Amino acid sequence: MNARIANITTRLDYLGLSILSNSLESFLSDPARKDETLVESLHALLDIEYCLRKERSARTRIKVSGMPSMKRIDDYDLGWLKGGLSAAKLKELSTLAFIERKENVVLLGPSGLGKTHLMLALGHHACLNGYTAYHMSCRDAVDALKRAGEAGRLKRKLKWLTKPHVLLLDEVGYESLSPDQASMLFKLINARYEHGSIVITSNKKFGKWAELMSDEAVATAMLDRLLHHAHVLSLKGDSYRMKDRIKVGAVNFE
Repeated sequence: MNARIANITTRLDYLGLSILSNSLESFLSDPARKDETLVESLHALLDIEYCLRKERSARTRIKVSGMPSMKRIDDYDLGWLKGGLSAAKLKELSTLAFIERKENVVLLGPSGLGKTHLMLALGHHACLNGYTAYHMSCRDAVDALKRAGEAGRLKRKLKWLTKPHVLLLDEVGYESLSPDQASMLFKLINARYEHGSIVITSNKKFGKWAELMSDEAVATAMLDRLLHHAHVLSLKGDSYRMKDRIKVGAVNFE
């Protein structure tokens, strides 16, 4: 390494551009670069640092998101559904414009239609594209807020839960909530109202939420905020999890 390149790498290290520093010598010695313009070479060199940093950041966002598994939008078998989500709508959601607009996505339908798959896929896609996401089940969310309230830290916890660009709230309606639990869930949705997106899954139609929440007033106030800026997708079809067994004749829903 000549003195000038050594000086450049030292300065790159000082500026925190360690990836460029480690890549510079091999980059400059690459014969494929000899016919490039200065702008083309600079673009290619900066891409080394940019792409690796972007990949590392995405991995970190995914790691801290709490998502139990990684799902991809392209892996969802949209053709299995019998209604509720079109290819055009899924493509629209994939742009993640709903996050920029702080809109919610509500995935309704019976168990087995891939609601959680879609929720996690949107969360994963968000993390890869520079957004932060955080996953909680409804039960875990209300329990965490209850513990925070008992410790006198409810406001702090709610503030923390408003920080992710998108909150992934799973399994609303799989268990009935006590009045205290329903109140905590309302506080969470209210805290994020027009501050950040929520992707929520539920196996209960909205008409059942009053019964679910044990309080019609709380359910109404919650839905008012949740649905004000929302994409509501009522999925219809047979169990998504059973599709492979149905194909081989192991299960028949007729």
